[in-house]
Amino acid sequence: MMIVALKRLIGSHNISDKYFSKLKIHWEVCMLYGFDFYGLTKDPETNEFIMIIRFADKGSLRSSLSKNFNDMNWQNKINLLHKLSYDLQNFHKLGYFHGQFHSLNILQDHNLFFISDFGLNGSANIDKGIYGIIPFVAPEVFNGEPYTISSDIYSFGAVMTELSTGKPPFYNKEHDDENLIFAIAVVGLRPEFGKETPKFYEKLVYKCMNKNPNERPTAEELFDIFNFWLDSIRGRKDEEECFSYKGREIKDAFKEADKEIPNISTSYKKVF
Repeated sequence: MMIVALKRLIGSHNISDKYFSKLKIHWEVCMLYGFDFYGLTKDPETNEFIMIIRFADKGSLRSSLSKNFNDMNWQNKINLLHKLSYDLQNFHKLGYFHGQFHSLNILQDHNLFFISDFGLNGSANIDKGIYGIIPFVAPEVFNGEPYTISSDIYSFGAVMTELSTGKPPFYNKEHDDENLIFAIAVVGLRPEFGKETPKFYEKLVYKCMNKNPNERPTAEELFDIFNFWLDSIRGRKDEEECFSYKGREIKDAFKEADKEIPNISTSYKKVF
């Protein structure tokens, strides 16, 4: 027996043509990369569309970090980022952006993480506006610029900070607070890191979250960096260099960072 999940598209009783096109994109991406989107049904009472999708038995990355962060070493984290950057680069190569890339849209089925909601950014009945979770939204979007592939990279950087701390970015601030939006978009406020996070990891996050979208790396570049880091951890790149760090330095830094993981608390009080 197969278990599926049902996702209601709020407001889809009056679905726009543009959003229906996004559903078609989502279907195409799922078929191309083996993600499980089985089709659509409709609520006879509300006339809203409901997606029939793969059931993620272990929930989201956010829930996984809250429960298992202290059991997740840095090699596990880089393996995950390597997989996510691979999936994201394939999506970007098709000319699409995700638009809502965050830890609640990274789901886990058994031991496999996958990105959900490809191409389903925005509301079903509103074509424009700012959408998403504030700490993951790129500063240029707050300033009226459209979402782009580079906006996804900013969001990717925010996910990287969450893997560092075990907590959502800006967990201690009101997410609907205009002061937070101002701090992100104008002042340049960025999320904190966990103790003993390697400096080269922080450096890459800051590059992903650069205020200038043109200065951010591509998903393909991220994939190559993570690939190098994994080879470094395995001792295959000791004397080679990537992102201004030699493989041996990378391996040693992750080894030291692993020692701090059991001491990091992931408990926090929600204020949003």
